Amino acid sequence: MKKNIFDRISDSYDNFHLKSSEITVGKEKKILVSPKLKLVLGWSLFVLCCVLGAAIMDTPLSRNNELSQEEKEAVLDEDIALDEEHDTIVPYEKNADEELNAFIEEYFAAIVACDNVALQEMVTDSSEYMSDEMLKKMAEFITGYDNITVYTKVGLDEGSYIAFVVSNLSLAGVNSSPYNINTLYIVNGARGYLVNNGTLTLDTQEYIEKVKGDRDIQKIYRSVNEENEKLKKKDPSLQEFFDIISKRDIEVDSAADYLPSEDTTEGEE
Repeated sequence: MKKNIFDRISDSYDNFHLKSSEITVGKEKKILVSPKLKLVLGWSLFVLCCVLGAAIMDTPLSRNNELSQEEKEAVLDEDIALDEEHDTIVPYEKNADEELNAFIEEYFAAIVACDNVALQEMVTDSSEYMSDEMLKKMAEFITGYDNITVYTKVGLDEGSYIAFVVSNLSLAGVNSSPYNINTLYIVNGARGYLVNNGTLTLDTQEYIEKVKGDRDIQKIYRSVNEENEKLKKKDPSLQEFFDIISKRDIEVDSAADYLPSEDTTEGEE
């Protein structure tokens, strides 16, 4: 009786999986592969594929390094209110560049150490750090930036990045370590990475503000804000600190750039 397609598939499966197979190596040598070994190898391959798939799914789908100048400039044409959260138009990358992370860590370490000489070499406008008076003023309050995480989005200018730097602050006289967000515009100079602390073009400023309102970044701001509110309730010294700096000219970004919106659902993607 002629076998149908399903019978032939079943026979092929039995012949391959339920019987030993011989693999010829070279001209004469043969290796016998038992059904048990086939099963182990098959499941191992399956598990490996699952692990690789999970790793890929956990990575933000970003085209930061592939955006053309035309695509970046098209962001400026997006009809988006600068004070409202919106769908992500430029996806972020998290800790994507070890050299950039190292540079940013050195930058904040220099701020804490009041090392205005080092800072002059790390920014585009060195005049801001001709004096360390401002740094000493900040050092009275902020004694460290720890657990730094860098979220980058491609900048408007070629080779530039918008870096959203999340860290834990060590504060004088405060028991807990609140979260903090700093926004830096990073450019490539002759000496390597630099923080652009000079005057930005109007297009660049608009681009940064639009990207800052991206949903993926605003989700981070919300998380920071919520965690700090929890810490304030547990730690009176932290609440007192924020009360003090709100009355003084001290720059602490924290969640100040968070844009309130109607849609504040937890866990949104």
